[in-house]
Parts: sequence; structure tokens; C-alpha cells
Amino acid sequence: MRVSTSHMQNTGVQNMTGQQQGITDTQTQLASGRKVLRPSDDPPRAARSLDLERAVQSVERFNRNVDMARTRLNLSEATMDQAGDQLQRIRELAVQAANDSQDRRTRSYIASEVRERYQQLVQLANSQDGNGEYLFAGAKTRTRPFSLGPDEKVTYLGDQNQRQVRIGPGRQIAVDNSGFDAFMKVYHGNAQYDAREHPDNTGTGVATVVDRGVQRFDPHIDEYRVRFAEDDQGSLRYAVERSHDITDPAAWEWVVPAEGGNGQPPAIEDAPIYEQGATIELDEGIRIVLDGEPDPAADFAAADPGDTFHVRGSRPQSIFDTVKQFIDALEEDGEGPGFRNAVNRAIGDIDLGLENTFRVRAELGARQSTLDTEEAGNRAALVDLQEALSREQDLDYAEATGRFNQELTGLQAAQMSFSRIQDLSLFNYI
Repeated sequence: MRVSTSHMQNTGVQNMTGQQQGITDTQTQLASGRKVLRPSDDPPRAARSLDLERAVQSVERFNRNVDMARTRLNLSEATMDQAGDQLQRIRELAVQAANDSQDRRTRSYIASEVRERYQQLVQLANSQDGNGEYLFAGAKTRTRPFSLGPDEKVTYLGDQNQRQVRIGPGRQIAVDNSGFDAFMKVYHGNAQYDAREHPDNTGTGVATVVDRGVQRFDPHIDEYRVRFAEDDQGSLRYAVERSHDITDPAAWEWVVPAEGGNGQPPAIEDAPIYEQGATIELDEGIRIVLDGEPDPAADFAAADPGDTFHVRGSRPQSIFDTVKQFIDALEEDGEGPGFRNAVNRAIGDIDLGLENTFRVRAELGARQSTLDTEEAGNRAALVDLQEALSREQDLDYAEATGRFNQELTGLQAAQMSFSRIQDLSLFNYI
């Protein structure tokens, strides 16, 4: 085989160019710290790296969502804490107003402070986060949720939805409570039924619910009514009526005492004696506690029923309505049996409002704990993913440095051999 001079020249140049390309690639690897510079260098490794990068970005996005959710939950929890402080102060003022040493004038002073606390509650309910979004507007975060009308009635303008944020693969968490749940939907002890005194009562009796979640009570049709009469010895006795159809005034029957059935009112001496603070069982599993001194009727059949207490399906009442009714009682009544009943009822309803704020705060705290757990899991997964990505992408500097030196030596040898070979010519010996 005859090797021409041009063939030797081209072969030498190609060898040196190949060596230079290898050195350039190795130098680029050393500069970037990456094994694979182009997908074509190692397609399987490039595909695995791309999948791992997407997984890392997804987990990092989850952690950003966790930070956002934690900020919003912390703001909501702090706001509910402040709302609870306002309610606690209003309760203290209610207890103060109930003291017999107060008169109409001093109670008007109390009403002024309660009104200020009332307006602060509305402001707290309209709290915003750092982005200007309302905390308690549900999904309508750009809508001011609570509006204070000219009559000082509060109207809720938000919705009852909760914003959900994804904090992990297949895991979402609510980052707020709607204003309806936090401030408007306050059930009386979270029971199926509620006990209330009649607005025309003149005594000091106040009723509270004992049992919760009675299954046989139908809040849509059942209603009970407790009435009082005084026997010949001056003892106060009570009887209970029940209606299975609250739309029918004639659908009442006597259930306590049971002997007074058949639509006839019981005799006074057959009815149980009333004791303050004692539990009254209206029906099987349905019990209330009565405190105070109700004013009795002449007898259970009297046209004037005296003081009565009604037990019916529980209905929610907003915290704002509770405080507004207390303010009205302070400013309009100021004294008398009706005022005492209103204050006692306000204290009970404020307690329920406080209980509701505790419930909301407990829910917010539970979600914060969930965020901590989920974030810890995300961080552990992120470490594993980054380690796997490092194995696929990161360069072994020791190996690459040795390879670079080897390639550099090869290039130098190729250059030296080329310079020797290109001088080989017969003309040099002629």
C-alpha cells in the first residue's frame, strides 16, 4: 500500500483535531461540573436527569406552597386570637353590667366600650394578608367579606369555600376558614337543639342545653315548651308540652308529667317541683338546665302562660348578632327582668362565640402541624432526589482531571510526531 504525503498530513491533522476536541469537551466538563454536556452524549442519562430535575422542581414548588400556607394560617390564627380577646373583654363587661350596683347611666358607659369592641371585631374579621387578600372571605379573597350597615348590622359578603393549596403529591390543605364558619355559624353548644326563654318572660330564668347530638330529635318538626305554675304551698312546678308539627298550633301534647296526656293540661300537684340549676328531662335523652326564678302562670291551663321556655332545632347565630343584641339591651332596656334575661343570654352566647374561636384556632393549629410534617417529608425527598440527580449529572473531578492530563499528553505527542513526520521527504537526502 502506497502512503502519500498528503495522506500522512491529513491523518496527522485529524488526530490532533480529535485530541483537541476531547480536551475541549473535558475542559467544558471541568468548567460546568456536568458529566453530560449534550443529550446526544448519553441519551439515557440525559433522560433520567431531566426526570429528576422535574421532580426536584415539583418538590421545591410544594415547599414554596407550604411557606405561603403557613404565613396565611399564622395570620388567621393570630386574628382569631385577637377576636377571642375582644369577646373575652365583652364578656367581662356583660358580667359587670349584670351587677345590680349598675344603673341605666353606668350601663350606657359600658355600652360605649362594647360598641368599640364590636367595631374592632368587624375590623379583625376583615383582616388582609401581605398580598391584600382577605383572610376570611372564602374563595372571594378580593371582596371585603363583612359589611357594617347603617343599622350596625353585619352582612357577610364572602362565600363558604376554602382555598386549597397542594403541599405534596396528592396532598392538599385548606389555608383559611371562611368568615361564615369563623364568625357567622355559631351554633348553641353545637347541639341539635337549643333552649331559649320567650321574649315576653318577666322572670330571671335562663335555659341551657345539656345533651349534644340527640339522634331522635328532629330539628325541623320537633319543639318543646316548658311552663310553670305555683301550687298551694308556694312551690314552683313545671310541665312540658311537645309538638310534632311546629306549623300546627293544635299539635301539642303534654309529655311531663305523662299522666297529663290526652290533650288535657296536668294538675299542678301532679307536676314535678322546679329546682334552680336542676336538670329537666323533656323527653328521652333531651335535657336542659334552668337557672333563675321564672314567673309562673295561675295554672297550666291559664290563658296567660307566664314565663315559658322553648326548645327547638338549633340555629346558628353570628358573633356580631350576639354582641349587637347585647348593645341594644344595654342602650334600650338597661334594667328590669327583661334586661337581666338579655344579659344572661348574651353571656351564654358570648361563651359559645369564644368556643367557636377556640374551635377555629384548633383547626388552624392542626393544619399548621400538618404543614410541618409535610414539609419535613418534602425536605427528605428533596435530599434523596438531589443526591440521585448529582449521581447522574455531577462530574467526578478527580477522574476528569486525570483524563484531561492524559488527553493533553496525547495531544502533545500527536503534535510532536506530526512535526517529525512532516519533515520526512526523499528530497532531504538527494
